[in-house]
Amino acid sequence: MNYKDVIRRKLISLSNYVKQLLPITEYTYEEYVSNYFIYYTGERLIQLIIETCMDINSLIIEYEGLKPPKSYYESFIILGDKKILPDKVARQLASFTGMRNRIVHQYEDVNHKIIFDNYKNLIELVNEYIDVVTEFMEGIDE
Repeated sequence: MNYKDVIRRKLISLSNYVKQLLPITEYTYEEYVSNYFIYYTGERLIQLIIETCMDINSLIIEYEGLKPPKSYYESFIILGDKKILPDKVARQLASFTGMRNRIVHQYEDVNHKIIFDNYKNLIELVNEYIDVVTEFMEGIDE
């Protein structure tokens, strides 16, 4: 498998998802919560962003020959422990796997306020993730 090409394509998708999420941060909470098109779009983009990160994590873990993670959360922690991701980024993005799970599996009522309040943080974290993974890829042989 050409890890570099696959990761590169996923990073492009990830970057596009972040760009699509940005306009949602311009709404007030009241506008956001009163328009289900807006909040469902935001929730779907969170899902796509976190799942794409998890896919990239899995590819890096496989490329590095590391033990496969037992959970999506753990995929971020492994990369933080191995210093592939900054620990802060790894741990904060790992916490978004729980949000993704609540959205996707509807384990409980989704708290729109918590989601809304975390969009900007997610965007910042994912932009840093993209930068770090792009730098990591420079060391991957084609």
